[in-house]
Amino acid sequence: MTVETARPQIQRPIVRAVSGISVARWRFLISQTALLWARTELRRISIWSPVAIAIGAGAYFGLKQEPQGHIAVSALALLILVAVFVTRASSSRIALLKIPVFTALLTVLGFVAADWRTERVFAPQLSRDLGIREISGRLETLEVGDNGRRIVIALDHIEGIPPAQQPAKARITWRGKAFDTLPGDHITLRAGLSPPPPPVTPGGFDFARQLYFYRIGAVGYAVTPPMVDGDAPRTIGQHLATKIEIMRVEMFTRIVTKAPGEGGAIIAAIVTGKRDAISERAENVLRDTGLAHLLAISGLHMGLATGLVFFVVRGALAGIGPIALRYPIKKWAAVTALLSGAFYLVLSGGGWSARRAFIMAAIMFIAILVDRRALSLRNVSVAAVIILLTTPEALFHPGFQMSFAAVTGLIATYEWLASHATPDQRFGFIARLRRYLIALAATDIIAAIATAPYALYHFNRVALYSLPANMAAMPLMGFWIVPTALVALLLSPVGLDGWAWRLSAWGMEIVLGIASEVASWRGAVSVTPQWPLGAMLALTFGGVWLCLARAPWRLAGLLAIPIASIMVGVAKIPAMFIAPSGLNAGIVTDGEIAVYKTRKDRFAIGRWKEAAGLDPLSAKTSVLKEHYPCDEWGCVANLSPDVTVAFVTHKDSLPEDCARADIVVAFYPVRHMDKEGCKARLIDRRAVWRSGAHTIFVDGEKVRLKTANEIRGQRPWTAAAQ
Repeated sequence: MTVETARPQIQRPIVRAVSGISVARWRFLISQTALLWARTELRRISIWSPVAIAIGAGAYFGLKQEPQGHIAVSALALLILVAVFVTRASSSRIALLKIPVFTALLTVLGFVAADWRTERVFAPQLSRDLGIREISGRLETLEVGDNGRRIVIALDHIEGIPPAQQPAKARITWRGKAFDTLPGDHITLRAGLSPPPPPVTPGGFDFARQLYFYRIGAVGYAVTPPMVDGDAPRTIGQHLATKIEIMRVEMFTRIVTKAPGEGGAIIAAIVTGKRDAISERAENVLRDTGLAHLLAISGLHMGLATGLVFFVVRGALAGIGPIALRYPIKKWAAVTALLSGAFYLVLSGGGWSARRAFIMAAIMFIAILVDRRALSLRNVSVAAVIILLTTPEALFHPGFQMSFAAVTGLIATYEWLASHATPDQRFGFIARLRRYLIALAATDIIAAIATAPYALYHFNRVALYSLPANMAAMPLMGFWIVPTALVALLLSPVGLDGWAWRLSAWGMEIVLGIASEVASWRGAVSVTPQWPLGAMLALTFGGVWLCLARAPWRLAGLLAIPIASIMVGVAKIPAMFIAPSGLNAGIVTDGEIAVYKTRKDRFAIGRWKEAAGLDPLSAKTSVLKEHYPCDEWGCVANLSPDVTVAFVTHKDSLPEDCARADIVVAFYPVRHMDKEGCKARLIDRRAVWRSGAHTIFVDGEKVRLKTANEIRGQRPWTAAAQ
């Protein structure tokens, strides 16, 4: 019998079996399978709570106008009543409503939490540049760097500004000689004040929104050093905050003094959260090798610090026989580690990643105290719920997103491996070393994949050689840098910490050497144009579904990859940018940005490069006159064969440019009578003041304009732009 005649005989029973199943039977099998999978998910439904809360908070921040708060509160109250009803109902049909009801309840709760937080931190923001003014207030925070000092002042007075219009706080930079003023002092100085900076590209990071939630309504630079007015009265809370900030400043100064150099600056940042002393070169090489997480107070540092304290205390108590046999030394060690973590959180300044790390560590040690499982996705869920309900603005912070993405991906992966893999029973040195290296590599790969969408969306770059860099650096962090830093902290009260800080900084210098070497490899960094928001959201929902679901339908989360790829593939690169100052513009050319003025809006120019998929460190910045015809009154350039743009600096050239160009960018406010006769699309400085930064997309003859305020809407943190 040939193969051709045998094949139908093999397939015929299968075909008969499949064709013999009726449509009703197929429906029954599918429904039973879906029901079985749904029951599997119901046992873990609580870990989805932060997802619903995040959707509600995201919906609030995505609005173009401030909502009516009483409507959301009323909806929340109604949903609470409905939730109580369906919980107590005995009918199975009504009980099926639990999931949608509680999902809606948590979503509205996230919306209300964001609305309440926005209202609670409200404070006026400057709406215009004030020039040099005398200001006074209480010094809250002090950041010390190579280029000067940056301070935050709780304002009491701004010269010429009524109290009702006065911001609560101002962030001021001083580039003169060092001063002895400490946090808590009431100071007076003269400074140039401006509104919080708006996004430099439409859809870019909104610094004004971030500063709004810190109640900072003005930024500027000091022209005189601060003068202490005397010991002003303080509340108990202010007195405590002052003591904490002084402790942080003194510890930072002590570390950089005992261990000078880049390594010491990074150790000071890891311990105190103050990063101003880190050089730009060090930040760049760590970022381009996937080691930038070393600069943030994250689960790595909190876990190593509290874990070392836990095991050292437990080991020491275990060596004392009477105590080890009579008392719960494991719980004693957990309490000690928990207290050390709280101290580290305070010392580090309590950033987003530090809060998440401490909450996770606290839940883990509390679980030890009550004899429960210490590490799970439920702990991550609790940490996310606490942060999202207390500070919902964290949802938009890259540190929050990347921190939770990494820890969720890691725990979900290791939970899956624990349920499927066969444990290795070998305990020799080689076997232990092999397991450690495999776990280290797997951890880096998982964390890199989990955080890549956010690195690409926020920073337009991803490190391709993070695996070898982390494989070399992480053992140094775990066995050298963090332990010696802990020893230095313990010895600092008696003044014997200098050698330990230097030893820890030496280890960090080795890490910097590794990062510099890896960053120099060809193709170490991949730079992409600005991702659309939809691509990042698609990958977020796909990743969450893949990590939190347990039934086989979890694999549907992988569909987010092709969906996001299509979104990224069809996204257009801007042809031109206009700065929010209204005084500069740039055109994307072959591998570089051509700008009207290279010395203005330098920060914006760097972000333009990132949005265009250019490396801001290596891509060239040229001037328009190197590529296009220019004179003392402006330039004329081609965005495409069918679209011409003219840049105008003087009103006398406006009529001619309006007649020959499709787009006219005027770096001055154009009078209304002059606008009426302009046939081109005119964007003057007043339009930029009103609408914020502009991007222009060109597709053949079609021109599409996008503005920053079109995306931001009219919200409390956009008051300066309105």
